[in-house]
Amino acid sequence: MTSKSVITPFIISLLIAPLTLTLTMSLSGEAGATTVTRSLFAMTVLVEVLALAQALGARKIFSPSDPGRQAWTLIAASLGVRLVTELRLATLTFNLVPRYAEGASRELFFYVVVLRYLNVLSGLLLILALITMIRAYRSTGLKFELEKRDSFYILLLWAVAAGTFVFRANLGLTNTAGNDQYIAAYRLVSVFIGAFIASLCVVVRRYTLQMGGGAVARVWNMVVIAGIARAASFLVLALLSRWSLVGAQFAEQYAIWIFAGCWLIAALYQQEVLPRVADRLAARTA
Repeated sequence: MTSKSVITPFIISLLIAPLTLTLTMSLSGEAGATTVTRSLFAMTVLVEVLALAQALGARKIFSPSDPGRQAWTLIAASLGVRLVTELRLATLTFNLVPRYAEGASRELFFYVVVLRYLNVLSGLLLILALITMIRAYRSTGLKFELEKRDSFYILLLWAVAAGTFVFRANLGLTNTAGNDQYIAAYRLVSVFIGAFIASLCVVVRRYTLQMGGGAVARVWNMVVIAGIARAASFLVLALLSRWSLVGAQFAEQYAIWIFAGCWLIAALYQQEVLPRVADRLAARTA
């Protein structure tokens, strides 16, 4: 699998998915729209499996002492924990586990409400990975500085989090797992963690650009887009829930589809970078 073999189908999917939703809604109404969203969710889980596999591959190309190996180990761990939460969500989405309601058993409460916070753990692991990369770049002794545009991007990310907080009353309206009063709090925690992750992604991207950019910068460009998509998924959910529940669910899943696809491409880019670097070094010493 190469980045070129993934990018074109991924871009096409970004156009086909909303068109499919529109056509299906016109023919089958909300039931058809729900089917489209669930299908997109199933494909997203598959892409996240591929992203995890490629992240593990990216980890292996670094030497054990290289900070890049530590960072990609944490990234793989983050994607792995997230995949567990997605498989858990699949059992709820496809009715393999009973929907939660107040007064349900402790076991169901733990499975539905508590285990969703594994996604928070996934985010924390990703934060550690990004901090590892930032420290690695700073250890080179080079002077790294953010530009005004980076500060503007970071401000926009926190505006997304703030906007989600303003419309937090809508966050509990759409819930695949059932009706519980805890989902809004979880989504608020997740959106602020997501904004922090995306902000760190912007910092890492700027450092790679100041070191020459090129193929390495492309890796982190994709990570930035993934981080923004994940943070924005909660905002679109909050904004659209009052207007259309099925539309809000699709928009959230569409953003997560972008998140998964960008991580897959980022991992593929990373694996393609080091062989190029090694070839250049070999050519110079020849």
